Amino acid sequence: MSSQKTPAEADSDLETLLSSKEVIRRLLGGKVRQATAQQDLILLETAARGEAEAPEELSSAYDAVLDRSLEYGSRAMSLPKGERLRFQKATTALRSGEGVLAITKIGEMSIKGLGVYEALLARSWAIRYDNPREMCHLARVAAEMSEGFKPKTYGGDQQVADLRARAWGELANAYRVANRLREAQDAFGKAFSFLNQGSGDRSLKMRLLDLEASLLGTSREFALALERLATLAEMYCADGEIHLAGRALITKALYTFYHGDTEKACKTIEEGLALIDRNRDPSLALVSTFNYILFLVDINRFRDAKRALFVNRARFVTQGNVASLKMRWIEGRISYGLQELESAEIAFREAKLGLTEAEMGLAAGIAGLDLAITLLRQGRQEEAVQEGLESAAMFQAIGVHREILGTAKMIEEACLAQTSKLALLEASAQYLRKMMIELMLG
Repeated sequence: MSSQKTPAEADSDLETLLSSKEVIRRLLGGKVRQATAQQDLILLETAARGEAEAPEELSSAYDAVLDRSLEYGSRAMSLPKGERLRFQKATTALRSGEGVLAITKIGEMSIKGLGVYEALLARSWAIRYDNPREMCHLARVAAEMSEGFKPKTYGGDQQVADLRARAWGELANAYRVANRLREAQDAFGKAFSFLNQGSGDRSLKMRLLDLEASLLGTSREFALALERLATLAEMYCADGEIHLAGRALITKALYTFYHGDTEKACKTIEEGLALIDRNRDPSLALVSTFNYILFLVDINRFRDAKRALFVNRARFVTQGNVASLKMRWIEGRISYGLQELESAEIAFREAKLGLTEAEMGLAAGIAGLDLAITLLRQGRQEEAVQEGLESAAMFQAIGVHREILGTAKMIEEACLAQTSKLALLEASAQYLRKMMIELMLG
């Protein structure tokens, strides 16, 4: 039997996928573990076939996966029938790993049309964590394809401008992910230029503002990023997208923290956490809660941090070994702040050992440095020096950022000279904690 589907059959599949998000959740049964973006459409296809269990490799964050997949499906459903079939075939071809070349191998298909355009953008977004280079290539092909769209064929000048704005915005974001920041800036310039020529689509405008804020943050243009995110949160609220408004505020809180105002970052992340739907995006809720506790500790609100950790302990424990280790590390920091030095020492030793075994070098090194500080506070100079040297070696082994390497060298020299000062180590640890959040490492 042929696996080829007619346009009518493809329409039926898409309608099944889009019929009920809640049905898909029930079919999955909450058994997923580790979702990757490239499995989005596979996840939906599994549900559409009526299978009772999702593949084991899929994640507990499936709500967020469903949101993205349903968005792709919605776009496909809005296409003419022939283009829906193109979308399906192109999506299947792109998943083969052969890139755009795979599309050209489909006998009756050429690289053209909205179905292929949508498939390219969907696939580009899906592989953003795994293959930034290919992410850029696919988005670039979609942007170049949109340049050839004829207004007469695609609904008029404004509609074509919208398609071009979207493609160039996604390409700009792909360049950001690949750390090609100059090209990202140029691509955003084109995206907003096309947006001004377009239909005034509000969702498209918000998408571009969201993506541009990420570029501004990556470029350390925090003041501009904060302006974009404040505007974006207001727009989402006005449109009733409360969860997305909360997400924008959480990102704003991070950039506020990077900008040096932890007090304000605490207030902003509290506002964001109050708005997001934790069931819709469990991963966002978990990471944001952890960052909130880090912010509280950073401004010496140790008892508030202890309460927040107590309330959220079960969430961290159920997220696996790494989350539990990070929780143990933050427990050590809280104990240190409350002058419970013996408890802090035990927590830091456990966290350092576990994070080292998990090959999370930056986090392990910081836990070791916190341990050195705790030992120094107890008058155990020799042990503190040894821990400081071990942490410096961990930081140098990572070698991912010149500021981290400089800090590591300073710690090493101070320890070798037996001149380890509590204030120096505490300042170094505070700086490295900030770098860990900012670099999304450890």
